[in-house]
Amino acid sequence: MSGITVHSSRTHVLRLTLPLLAVLGGVLVARLPLSAAVGAFGVGAVVAGALIEPALGLIVLLAVAPWAAWQNTYLPGLLPTDAGQLTVALVLGAWAVRGLIRREFEIPRMALLVPLSIFTGWAAITMLWAPDYSSGLPEVLKWIEMILIALFAVDVVRRRGARWIVAGLLLSAAVQALVGIYEARLRGVGPEGFLLSEGVYRAYGTFEQPNPFGGFIGLNLPVAIGLMLAVWGSTWQARTTWQMAGGRWRVLRLTFYVSLVSFVVLLLAAALYLSFSRGAWLGAAAALLAMGLFLPRRRWIGLALIGGLIAIGLGLYSANLLPASIADRFADAGALVDFRDVRGVKINDANYAVVERLAHWQAAVRMIEAHPWTGVGFSNYQPVYEQYRLLNWPLPLGHAHNIYLNVAAETGLPGLLAYLGLWVAVFALTIRALGWLSGVNRWPAPDRGSRWLALGLLGAWVHLSVHHVFDNLYVNNVHLHIGAMIGLLSAIGAGAAVRNPDRSHREHAAP
Repeated sequence: MSGITVHSSRTHVLRLTLPLLAVLGGVLVARLPLSAAVGAFGVGAVVAGALIEPALGLIVLLAVAPWAAWQNTYLPGLLPTDAGQLTVALVLGAWAVRGLIRREFEIPRMALLVPLSIFTGWAAITMLWAPDYSSGLPEVLKWIEMILIALFAVDVVRRRGARWIVAGLLLSAAVQALVGIYEARLRGVGPEGFLLSEGVYRAYGTFEQPNPFGGFIGLNLPVAIGLMLAVWGSTWQARTTWQMAGGRWRVLRLTFYVSLVSFVVLLLAAALYLSFSRGAWLGAAAALLAMGLFLPRRRWIGLALIGGLIAIGLGLYSANLLPASIADRFADAGALVDFRDVRGVKINDANYAVVERLAHWQAAVRMIEAHPWTGVGFSNYQPVYEQYRLLNWPLPLGHAHNIYLNVAAETGLPGLLAYLGLWVAVFALTIRALGWLSGVNRWPAPDRGSRWLALGLLGAWVHLSVHHVFDNLYVNNVHLHIGAMIGLLSAIGAGAAVRNPDRSHREHAAP
């Protein structure tokens, strides 16, 4: 009976959408300029696709989201907002309409909804005393969008599985990597500030800045590595049983997937290197170490593994065997976290970037000292910067280049506690899911694919946390990708908890 209902509802959606799209397309082509007609037709296609299958809309959303900075730079005024924000409204609206048409719309349950809502709610409250609403309200909207995208992702995983979200994440990251590699090594021209040598530049993708570009690539690289490990494991298992019916074709199919995912991993790794972002490099190194720790099911093996990797890295650095480009970038790495008073420091080309970052950290500390419990208002670091800046640094950078200081300065210590509580909850759920999926809690049949995906998400959170010591990655619609990842984690964690015997026993034993 349910199958008949689904078919009928889907047919109803098609009957409503496709003729309307055809009529509107004809009118637009006849009445509007070609560029506007193509854009409007693209919007209609996104809506139609999302109505038929919301997961398609999510893939489109993740693919177009990081193009906001590029659009604002090269096509200002083309749309009332950037394409990513427009797609958010279209896809979420289509998701709601589709659910209402099918009479099955419901907000899915999500484990991380409470900590997300607590931080978002407090950030919104701080707008009551913020001097500039125009700066803060869009940032509050970002966090609301993050919650909605996470809920949407939970629904997609529940209905269609995780592969749609993973495909959208890696497609978007791969496109950005290709753009960055082209900018860095193939195009031959670029912004003077990103020039490394004649015709060689730092990669920056459509972010228009290398550091957030490197952060975005580093955020997705662990997920790609987790997927690669999953496909490798499935391929190895299939090769040992290829004599079974259909086994040979399954091996060939998995071999193709292995090649494709491995290529994506290499592509992202190359783009991350070409960004020359030290924050992204440090985040990626920390992510790999965290994944190495949780890769084996026995923690002592993981500790031995990361100890060996650290020893190898330090040995290569001490022996001057690291590539010069990497060694030079890390020559003053200690200064990146050496929080000191930079008033009166003599500025030169060698220390400019480090001193500039420390000067903005110091301005944030001054804001915290002045407003420890309320903050200056969410996303109001830049509007009040003039009151707290150091003498030689009149130009604000938009944020403190340290998300933790930035959150504390804007939302006070309560906001910082809420933000840290959110990420403690994210890490806790990830590690619990890894434990359940690894059979640590006596689950006899671990879901290998979900385990590798959870491992990749752990690496993504570690990268984000480390990179946020030096930058702010809630830019250029990256928050939409983070929201999709949080939804993916919530769905994986919920599935692992249901299958966990200990939890199931407790639930059945409850009166």
